[in-house]
Amino acid sequence: MGLCFSKPHTSDAIDDSSNTSGLSTSSLSSSSELSVATSPVRPLFDYRTAELPQANVSGICVGLAAEWLLDLPSSASSRMGVLLPGTENHRSAARRQEQSEKLKTQLKEDKAEGSHNFQAKSTILRDAGLEPSAEETRYRFGTSSCIDKIVNELAQDPSVHLVSLKFVQPGASTHTIATATSNGTTILSDPNYGEFTVPSDRVGGLFKSLAERYSTLNKRDISAVVTQRIRYGHPNATDLALFPRAEPHR
Repeated sequence: MGLCFSKPHTSDAIDDSSNTSGLSTSSLSSSSELSVATSPVRPLFDYRTAELPQANVSGICVGLAAEWLLDLPSSASSRMGVLLPGTENHRSAARRQEQSEKLKTQLKEDKAEGSHNFQAKSTILRDAGLEPSAEETRYRFGTSSCIDKIVNELAQDPSVHLVSLKFVQPGASTHTIATATSNGTTILSDPNYGEFTVPSDRVGGLFKSLAERYSTLNKRDISAVVTQRIRYGHPNATDLALFPRAEPHR
């Protein structure tokens, strides 16, 4: 199942289930520093609109992200509620994660070209009815200029992304989260912590807070952010609204 796990208030998800090299990957050449802020960073939970306790203890963050993307038209509390342990969506997330692991093993045995992790992840997304891009974009993480480039992509309106956080520390390769932007609002779902909502022009601050949380609590420093755009065509979505309007935290 990979190495993604979650323990509230102690150690959170470190996921080895998705490699950061995709079928076609672009990268930033800008230098990166591990420290993402020189000024005080707002506490992460100031942005939280719904929590998700104990959902990721078995390391199923890719599956949980896929299930979250499928349920975007629902409210924040509903999206998180259906992912709680014991629910059908949580069981579905576990099955998707297991499928991804089996696909990676098969690709490795077949000596397939390209990133086995990326291909497996894309396959389970397509099987879920989503349309993932055939390419990933890799950004170094640390300086303000690098974070600005990440924000420019994730804050495009409307847009939906699967996002991999790659860490510096050995044994903590990547963790999968997801974002969705619509009507000037960006929502970020982290299977360890829940859902966070900000005006799209404040996504940079949210990412700094997320990085600070992982660095301080988990001793995990983000070295890169890898994005994969998802074409969103949920039958319940209307016009360009991917999710109900919500009052962002200020």
